[in-house]
Amino acid sequence: MLLGSVFDANSLGKWIYDWTVYHHGPATAISDTAGELWLLLIQLFGKVKLAEECMPRIRTVENKEMVDDFIESGERFTAKLKKLLKACETPMLKAGKKHGNDLTQLGQNSGTEFVDSIFGRDRQLEATEKFMAGLRLWNLRFDANCEDILRRPGQ
Repeated sequence: MLLGSVFDANSLGKWIYDWTVYHHGPATAISDTAGELWLLLIQLFGKVKLAEECMPRIRTVENKEMVDDFIESGERFTAKLKKLLKACETPMLKAGKKHGNDLTQLGQNSGTEFVDSIFGRDRQLEATEKFMAGLRLWNLRFDANCEDILRRPGQ
């Protein structure tokens, strides 16, 4: 949820990417980072959803525990994402109010302020990079530990 609107992983990632490209241009390192964040969000939510759907069909206790641990850690990443978005939301609201926009029409100042917040060196960039690095590792571990289980849950 951002500014009271509910996003799925794809639409949130696309929103962040689109504002980043608008603000910094399409062929920049920061736009590439926004694109990677978009992909990581899709992977996180897709893998957690797949794991939750397969859980009832997993037979062995050890495999169930493994997949359940990844579901729980995926939910912790979701909580970290919410915290990061909340930290970026406040400056975004201030930018909208400063330029006389109401909450229904925040305008371009708010979108660019969000980008400056999430990717700004003096703001949330470190937290964003840490979040993304953790997600990259989570994805690798999920694939290594859960992919076969989810492909053949009955074994």
